[in-house]
Amino acid sequence: MRRILSFLTILLLAGFCSACVNNFAVHELNQMAAQYVQKGDLDSAISRLESSVELDDNIYETRYNLAVAYLKAEKYEKALESINKAIELAAKSDAKDAYYTAGVINDTIAENLSIEDNEKYVSYLKSANDNFEKYLELSKDNEDDEFETIKNRIEENFEKIKEKEAGLE
Repeated sequence: MRRILSFLTILLLAGFCSACVNNFAVHELNQMAAQYVQKGDLDSAISRLESSVELDDNIYETRYNLAVAYLKAEKYEKALESINKAIELAAKSDAKDAYYTAGVINDTIAENLSIEDNEKYVSYLKSANDNFEKYLELSKDNEDDEFETIKNRIEENFEKIKEKEAGLE
């Protein structure tokens, strides 16, 4: 009985230590990525953040930072995938920023589509507006200049959508 308890204790400690090592490694990789972003080396930053995700893909900050790095590197579809995962992981306090970033990513993808791709353009603008509206909903207690800027952006997108949808008919 004593051997079994000792064995279980060792297993428990090993699991705990492994989790600590992973958390430390994730933190270190994220710090290195931030330094690379500051230097403008997006490929190295992305590489570190992807390694961090491989160690633990359930950390909001890593997913959010990876989305921003992908956006800056003009890897829009990967940015969108990463920010959507960040939204899934976000605590309510973080979700606001994630929704805003998702709106920016969708907006950016729409603006970089070819002129002929009206349906995708409209779809991305609608997604951008959905995310901006969620941002505003979570920000309603902090209405400021940014709040008005986002409301104007939603209205501009809505006008673009109406214009494109009229052209599709």
